[in-house]
Amino acid sequence: MKKILFLFFITFFVSKIKAQESSIDVTLFKSKVLKEKKSNVLRTIFKDESNTLYIIRTSENEKYFYIDVFDNDFKQINSFEHKIEKRHKISGGFLNGNTLGFIEYYKNRKEKKIEAYLYTSKKEKLEFTKRKIFEVTTDRYPSFFGSIFSGSKIDKDFEGNMSFSKSGKYNVFNIDSSDKKNEHHSIKVFDEDFNKLWEKEFELPYKDKRFKLQEVKVSDEGEVSVLGKVYPKKKKKKKKGGNYHYELFKITKSNVISTKLSVEDHFVATLELDFTPENKISCIGFYSNKNEYRFKGVCSFIINPEDIKIENSKFSPFTEQFLTDKYGKSKEKELRNIRFKNVSYPEEGGMIITAEEFFITTTYVHNQYGGYTRISYNFDDIITLKLNDEGDLLWARNINKAQTSGYFSNPLMSFGTAQYDNNEYLILNAHKKMGELSGGRIKFRESFLWKATKKNTNLYIVKFDADGNFIYKTLLSNKEEEAPFNCRYIEQVSDNELILYGQRKKKRQFLKITIN
Repeated sequence: MKKILFLFFITFFVSKIKAQESSIDVTLFKSKVLKEKKSNVLRTIFKDESNTLYIIRTSENEKYFYIDVFDNDFKQINSFEHKIEKRHKISGGFLNGNTLGFIEYYKNRKEKKIEAYLYTSKKEKLEFTKRKIFEVTTDRYPSFFGSIFSGSKIDKDFEGNMSFSKSGKYNVFNIDSSDKKNEHHSIKVFDEDFNKLWEKEFELPYKDKRFKLQEVKVSDEGEVSVLGKVYPKKKKKKKKGGNYHYELFKITKSNVISTKLSVEDHFVATLELDFTPENKISCIGFYSNKNEYRFKGVCSFIINPEDIKIENSKFSPFTEQFLTDKYGKSKEKELRNIRFKNVSYPEEGGMIITAEEFFITTTYVHNQYGGYTRISYNFDDIITLKLNDEGDLLWARNINKAQTSGYFSNPLMSFGTAQYDNNEYLILNAHKKMGELSGGRIKFRESFLWKATKKNTNLYIVKFDADGNFIYKTLLSNKEEEAPFNCRYIEQVSDNELILYGQRKKKRQFLKITIN
């Protein structure tokens, strides 16, 4: 009788999980498995108007830089290899019209300076020419060279940050001086052909240790926004609220203005800076009433770009639906260590934000030689929420997930995002055995006995509609794939096409997902 009841329970459990997996209309197309001489890391993927793909990679040891050109069916057309010499680093790549390019930095020890070189080529030929676009001295900017690859945003300022405006018409280099005195930056603005338009030595009225840089971005009008977190000169005891404020600076060729963003009686660990389709400046974050690592809701500042005065500021607590998603009936806990993933803007208005609970843990492992410290990277729950144009919270949902790895770049960890037809999509690798929680909720599970590996994970797609309702679908079983696909660095190359890069040792493969 017990065996019958047990079989009934298992059958009921599996059928209930399957019932929640819904139909999402997508088409999958995989390339042939390609073999490489050396392991490499994907940096980015571009697609032009003729459906040609440009795959930018570096070798795992960062000694080579590669550009591969494929047609829409992943047949290779051309390739380029660039050896990265000693004291050289390459940061990113770009496709602008018919021009393909990348930036290489050289640390000139003899002359005590760092030189930035632009490499450009017509995209059809891959024959690159080189020219110097700027240089900085190492005594004034000592940490610039080492900060070029700080794009992971883990416990680092955005020193040496380069970013493009959304239209690609402008790009800005922000170079942090790391002064012991006042916070000091060199702002350099270029046009789409990397002709320097203007530069400004930008010194803040705060000591370097009191200013935590959040982000630097350039608008489609060529105006630079700098967002930072400012701490007081001396810590003061306060019963409530954060002992700091945020400050937004607008920098143009001829002027600098700023505005303070008050966190009131809340704690706000970080803010995400962006430009909306209506050309407003948005600063979005998560707030708490207890401490900086457990959050109760979302905060938003919508700012006029002309005079950078705040038009709307909101502190919206998480919805009951969100708390039910995450905790079921037990709601005494709160989120912690939220890391932004993406901000998108549906055609119907508003903005959709995706984020992830991410944190690092360290443990000391004893062995016969004494022991060593083990670092674990934890990629937990996915937070998806929608705000209206004024910054009010419309809905918030939580996808329960638990993933842990010993290295940050593990291709099975985290997730990627895409947007199509007012719907938000998440792509992730997770355990093939879904976990059911109370209230019909789903958990992409992992535990001490259920670690995510190639053999026990699937590739999933999750779809959110305009009202925050979500469904999911299994796309592939990773056990059957020669190269598991890295969902974290998914590239949306057109309105409804997504490209994923798969790699296992020296094998690589591409997956195209078309949303129908």
